Amino acid sequence: MLRKAYILTSFLFVVALNTYSQEANFYGAKNESLARATVALSNSWSLFNNPSGLPYHHKELLVGYQNKYVALGIHDGVFGFVFPIHNTVVGIGAMYFGDELLNKSKITGAVAHKIGKTSLGLKATYDQIRIDKLGTKGILLLDIGGQMVISDQVIIGMTITNLNQAKFDTLGISRPATSVQIGVNYHPHNKLIILTQIEKDIYYPTTLRIALEYFISPNVSVRTGVLPSPTSAFAGFGFKWQFINLDLVSSYQQPLGWSSGFSIGFTFDQSNEN
Repeated sequence: MLRKAYILTSFLFVVALNTYSQEANFYGAKNESLARATVALSNSWSLFNNPSGLPYHHKELLVGYQNKYVALGIHDGVFGFVFPIHNTVVGIGAMYFGDELLNKSKITGAVAHKIGKTSLGLKATYDQIRIDKLGTKGILLLDIGGQMVISDQVIIGMTITNLNQAKFDTLGISRPATSVQIGVNYHPHNKLIILTQIEKDIYYPTTLRIALEYFISPNVSVRTGVLPSPTSAFAGFGFKWQFINLDLVSSYQQPLGWSSGFSIGFTFDQSNEN
């Protein structure tokens, strides 16, 4: 009887995650506060989103934490490191999501190469899911991405996630998204960034994400974003101080509730390696 209860609870939990959040992992507070509409954005957290957006001018150590859906008591943790070598960038990272009943962990490696105004990236992720009383299953996911600078004000980006369509078939209740994401990064002036992104999962309707970031000063910014379906709202702040980048986020998603989190990036000068 207890085993059946565990199985039913786990099943309902995973169905909820697949229905309302698709990819449940936390890829940094900046990414989250911008409604994850960041396929055309370039920063170190692109390691977990669009690898072609990795920066080419510095090393950075990344750490993040999110209390996801506070009422459910679920937690996200993320760690990463990126380092450029001339026109190529390499990144490695690890992520954790869940609790003692159900959890997912990932190990990610990514590489990006820049040719003129175009950057191309490849990411490989070992994705493991563990459900109490049911067992553990791991799969390998492959993503590709690209970004192109159209002008001083416009950058476009695209990714294809889970290109090999891997799935947790032995557990039968969870499938990583196989989707195409296309986004535009528009700078109407140097204090404002507007992001729009559409994505199409092979099994779900097209999703639209919209976000903006406004720079109060060179070191302080405010961010917000929306996801119409499921109805979700995001807001956050970014702070820079010397080599430290601190980001904060709070979000609400129907019907799962509130989440909050933070992430920190520690940058290192890259000039001595060029």
